[in-house]
Amino acid sequence: MGAPRTRHGWRILLLWALLGAAYSNSFHGGLVFDGAKLVTQDTRIRAVTADNIRLIFTEEYWYRSAPSGLYRPFTTLSFLLDYTVLGGGQSPESYHWTNFILHGINVTLVYALGIFIFADPKRGLALAALWGLHPLLTDSVTNIAGRADLLAALGVLAGLLCYLKFTVTTGTRRWAWLTGLAVAQAAGLLAKENAAVLPVLLLIYDVAWPKRSAWRARAPAYAALVLPFAVWLYLRSHAPTHMAIHFLENPLVNASFLAGRLTAVKVLGKLLGLFAWPARLSADYSYNAIPIFGFNFGWEDAKAVIALVVCLGAAVLAWRWRGTRPQLFFFLALFFVAMLPTANLVVLIGSILGERFAYLPSIGLAGCAVVGLHLLSGNRVAWIGAALVCLALGARTYARNLDWHDDISLWGNAVSVSPGTARPHNNLGNALLTMPGRLPDAIAEFQAAIAILPEYTDAHYNLGNALAQVPGRLPDAIAQYQEALRLEPGFAQAHVNLGKLLAQVPGRLPEAVEQLEAAVRADPDLADAHFNLGTVLSGMPGRLPEAAAEFQAALRIQPGSAKAHNNLGSLLSAMPGHEADAIAEYQAALRIQPDYARAHYNLANLLSQMAGRQAEAIAEYEAALRVQPDFAGAHNNLANLFLQMPGRLSDAIAEYRAALRAQPDLAEGHANLAGVLARVPGQRAEAVSEYQAALRIRPDAEVQRRLERLLAGR
Repeated sequence: MGAPRTRHGWRILLLWALLGAAYSNSFHGGLVFDGAKLVTQDTRIRAVTADNIRLIFTEEYWYRSAPSGLYRPFTTLSFLLDYTVLGGGQSPESYHWTNFILHGINVTLVYALGIFIFADPKRGLALAALWGLHPLLTDSVTNIAGRADLLAALGVLAGLLCYLKFTVTTGTRRWAWLTGLAVAQAAGLLAKENAAVLPVLLLIYDVAWPKRSAWRARAPAYAALVLPFAVWLYLRSHAPTHMAIHFLENPLVNASFLAGRLTAVKVLGKLLGLFAWPARLSADYSYNAIPIFGFNFGWEDAKAVIALVVCLGAAVLAWRWRGTRPQLFFFLALFFVAMLPTANLVVLIGSILGERFAYLPSIGLAGCAVVGLHLLSGNRVAWIGAALVCLALGARTYARNLDWHDDISLWGNAVSVSPGTARPHNNLGNALLTMPGRLPDAIAEFQAAIAILPEYTDAHYNLGNALAQVPGRLPDAIAQYQEALRLEPGFAQAHVNLGKLLAQVPGRLPEAVEQLEAAVRADPDLADAHFNLGTVLSGMPGRLPEAAAEFQAALRIQPGSAKAHNNLGSLLSAMPGHEADAIAEYQAALRIQPDYARAHYNLANLLSQMAGRQAEAIAEYEAALRVQPDFAGAHNNLANLFLQMPGRLSDAIAEYRAALRAQPDLAEGHANLAGVLARVPGQRAEAVSEYQAALRIRPDAEVQRRLERLLAGR
């Protein structure tokens, strides 16, 4: 390969050291953006079972999410490996390490590719360093969801290198490289669809260096790629392939053909600019980060024209140079070909732009830079300058990793880079919503998103969630949910949340039921819809059986819901003859959540009414109080039980006092304590005081009569 192995060894170690320094602060980044969904919501990766493996190969990538038409089983398998075999679970560190290692392997392969193309380890090192340290790649490396791009690039690079070795190897070893080519192609395709560019890259290499071997000798390699493509197409045909393209993520879907393609060319220009000067990087380029070509020939339209001229000029020059400067032809062609699957020029995809789209194509741009550097190779200053550029890129990558630390930093950066883009405002609002004291800021972000895109369903829904937490803003929250449902009538969770709010408004309980029933119709498998419908129905006369049926439906969907078991138990306890069923539901809730104080309390209340089970009831009240020591109702009811047991009077008094310490305005507690103290010699004055406290809190005729009898000495 042009140099002794030891010379390659230290260069590879240097590359890994530089990568380690640049990405050293990425390993403790959180689960953000799409990475959080892939790790926490895909149930297929939680256990290595035959059924999960089957689902990985027969269902689409975004399992049980919005239809995407994407099929990437190898990528999902890699998450399964992280989650189970490597023990990563939902901790992000394992996933970051895997991404980093994959990127390091890819950088090593790029170094090997550079040696093949340039026949010079020094230029191979420059190619690998310029590419591997570039901050544009953080969207694939630091972003856990970039795993698909890493694996696809690994397949393409490994396949390309296998082919290059195949062309220069003789004898039976050629077949080993041929097998490696087919395996790499299959793995790449099953990781991400853009690995389909590998055959075209082989052709580009053959056009650039046609004399290195006869075309007939290269034909078996192309034939070997038929099998992995056939396997991929067969497997993909048995998985959902419908792609839903949303205007928010790819505004080109609503543009005319010409305006859409000119905008797509402007996107290419945007990526070229980010590669040349990666100062303002963003995780999001949805509506309206890159305005659609408007035929008004302002600056935004001029960008598209400039990008078109640059791209066409580069393509023409590359073709003219294929014989005299094959390296430049190869790398320019690599960029355009590798960009084609995600460029929205031939077919529209789910996003208008993601920096991860440049992961594989940017090898071509780095290669062009190295070619330019070689033209100045007689000047040592040029190589020193290149080294400084690599260090600067590494420093920028280190800084960019900080943006990926959590949702606040990620979306705060996206808002600062593209303040006129709707989704970053919405996502920043969601992040702020989870932070104490940041509710007003979250509301402002949701309102900013709506101002940019008034028909942004999720922003209306999220604004409704935020306003529901503000005292006095219930009508405004209801209006936001209603607007979200006007835009998307089948939005099941919006129906649920609207129903929950309407249930809090006097006289609107029937409307609440209507909304929750609409949620069940929209998504019969939404446990939250059944649960809340059951909750509302349980407060309506004569509808307890329907409420119980809804809780049972929720539990069929989500058997591990302790709250649903508890609520179903409360319903059953109110239905004559169902006491045993109620006890079973409370016990099921406690098996799921042993520290569920309310379930212990409810079970104790039921047991206390059953002959011979008072001791069990006391144990349950005490269990509730171990979890929640200030549970006033549990103290009060435990005291009531102690009163029924010989020798427990002092315990009863202590529990009543504990109840009142926890809840001083508990009128029942004051009255109960007064009644007990009235029976204790020397406690008459305190009993009077407790009766008076109870009456101040809540006037009650019976308590008043007890006080009067006590004062009269009866």
